[in-house]
Order: sequence, then C-alpha cells, then structure tokens
Amino acid sequence: MAQLELLPAQPIPPSGGVVERARSFCDHPPYRADPYARRNWGGLLHSLCSYQGKLKPGIAHFLVEWFTDPGDRILDPMSGVGTIPLEARRLGRVGIGNDLSPLAAAVTRAKLEPFDVNDLDAVMTALAAAIKDGPTLAQLEALEDLDFGLNGPVREYFHDETLREVVIARRLFGDLPPSAARDVVLSSLLHILHGNRPYALSRRSHPVTPFAPSGEYEYRSLIERLQARLDRAVPELLELAESSPAGMAFQRDCRHIELDCPVDAVITSPPFAKSLRFWSMNWLRLWLTGWTRADFASEPARYLDVQQRDSMQPYAELAKSMHRLLKPEGLLVLHLGETASYNMAETIRPEIDPWFDVLYAGRENVEDTESHGLTDKGATRAHWYLFAVARS
Repeated sequence: MAQLELLPAQPIPPSGGVVERARSFCDHPPYRADPYARRNWGGLLHSLCSYQGKLKPGIAHFLVEWFTDPGDRILDPMSGVGTIPLEARRLGRVGIGNDLSPLAAAVTRAKLEPFDVNDLDAVMTALAAAIKDGPTLAQLEALEDLDFGLNGPVREYFHDETLREVVIARRLFGDLPPSAARDVVLSSLLHILHGNRPYALSRRSHPVTPFAPSGEYEYRSLIERLQARLDRAVPELLELAESSPAGMAFQRDCRHIELDCPVDAVITSPPFAKSLRFWSMNWLRLWLTGWTRADFASEPARYLDVQQRDSMQPYAELAKSMHRLLKPEGLLVLHLGETASYNMAETIRPEIDPWFDVLYAGRENVEDTESHGLTDKGATRAHWYLFAVARS
C-alpha cells in the first residue's frame, strides 16, 4: 500500500500578544523552515512577473498569518509586485497594495483585483490586431527612442520583428486604462520580456534584471509566448478568485494614499537603504510600461530608495500617513535592512516615534541568502523587523 505523503507542519505562533509573537517570530523565524524558505514557495502567482529584491513569499505569509486575523484589511504602501497583499488575500484578508512604480502597481493589481475572462480575451484580441495591422519597424523608429537603454539600447535586445511587436504592445498598453484584465496580460508580458529561458522574447539576458544581451537574433512571436504564459497564470488567478476576497491596488506616492475606510494593519518592506536601485534594475520593464529617456532622468528622484540616500525624513511623512489610515492602535510592521555601515532600524525609529510606539525589534542575519545568480540582498547583511502600534 502506498504511504500518504505528509505535509510539513505549519509553525504555530505562541499564545499571547504582539510582543510574544514577535519575539518568537524573530528568534525562531518560521519562514526558515522547509518548504517556506524556498524562494519559489507559494505558487506561480508570486512569480507572475520576476522582480529584483522581492520579499520572500514565506516571510510575507507568516507576517500576515501571525499578526492579523481573517477578514482584516492589510495595507502595504510600498508593495512592489504585491507579495504581502497577495499573501493577505490567500489567507482570507483583504489585501491592499500601492506602489509609485507603474510596473509594480500593474503586477499588484493583476494579483489582487477581480477581472472578467472576456475582458482579458478582448485585450489579447486588440493586441493581436494591433500587431497584425500595425506600423512597420521603420515607421515606429520615427516615433520611439529605441537607442535608449541602461545596459544597452532597447533595439539590441530583440530580433527586428519581435522588436516591432514589443513596441506596438508598449504603445497599446499605454493607451489602455489600468484594469485587472489589462494588467494580467501586461504582467505576463513583462515577465517574458527578457531572460535566458525559452519563453523569453529577448536575446540571452537575465530573467530578473536585463543584463546586456548576447547571442543570436531570433524572431520570437510575442502573441504565442504571451498566450503560453497566460495559459499558466490565469487558472491560478481564477482559482484564487473563487476562494479568497478580492483586494485593490493603487499607483500613488506612499505618503499620499487615500482609502474609504481604515485598515487593521500596515505591513511593508521599504526599499533597503544603501542597497538596490529598483528603477535601474527594472529599467526595461519600466520602459515597456511607458517610461521614456526623460522619465529615467527625472522620475527616480520621486522614489524613496533615492530620497533616503540623503535623509530618512521621508519616513516621518510615511508614518504620519500610515497613522491616519490605521484603526486606533492598529499594527505597523516594518521589514528593514542593515548593511555593514548602515542600520535602517536605528535611523527610522526616531522618524516614526511621534506616531507609533515600537513594541519589539528583532534582527535576522541573512548573509547566507540564496541569490539565483544575482546578489539579491545587495549589500544587506541583516534584516530587522519593527512591530509598532499607532498612538492614540
């Protein structure tokens, strides 16, 4: 008789309040147990679009599971590609994501908001028609700056015919208003835009960040590869919609979010200081979502990963905004980074102090972090977790 395969036991939070659970969470990280420690744990949706510096899904899972209750409204004001609000949704909470980046906001919306399959099909039909009947590459070159690029010009990443299809897609998505259906398709396209795997549209590059391409120029059909990606992703999204509450996603400055009703908890992982530059690591995908050469010169200054190089004062504004959005004595959890010369936990605490009482702070050494061919953690050598409650 075949033996039943036993699932690993889920770590259980200790009884008691936030401090007891936080101490256990930091002293014996539940996400370090197998299988939660794996970067690919949690299913395809966490990898709907690869993203440099993404929070491990296992960390997001246990922060939500241990420190919130089913039905709670959970906000991540700097959600990246929606790892925390997606785990909130999967755990029966209402996940609310926000990011200033059009790339991040689109992927988050695809993971959280409901969509009609007919609307998704309409987007694909419009895209196929635009490619079939659209302008030639020579005509597009008069409209688009294809010699722009950070690791090499955009035009060097693709065969000419694939490049034509990619540029047409860029222009079409720029004309469509944000919606879950649009962003499911867009997120899938962003995922296959570059890489070293058969599904990628580009010449050989890296699937997470677009290193300079190499290898032969080979035509790769955008519609065929995009449809194959959707065939994998959409069933999981529809299954999630049947079992979990829908959330919502916004593209705003994290200090200027407006919501109809307060949230129960804010759980977020801000960009680590002295570490990755998200706008440059994701430049080709940002280009596809509409950024131009001029945007790359001006837009980064609006982002916290750039602003915090000079001062942590933006976090005072963030704390004030989160205090406004939280219920009385609502919970704030910050996942922060430490480098050899800089400790975010130490520098942020004075900025949030007027609005929050820190109940517990815990440190985790991450010098053994897996890398997938990249230094995922950048210069980061430790993670810190700050657990705080809103002052009344």
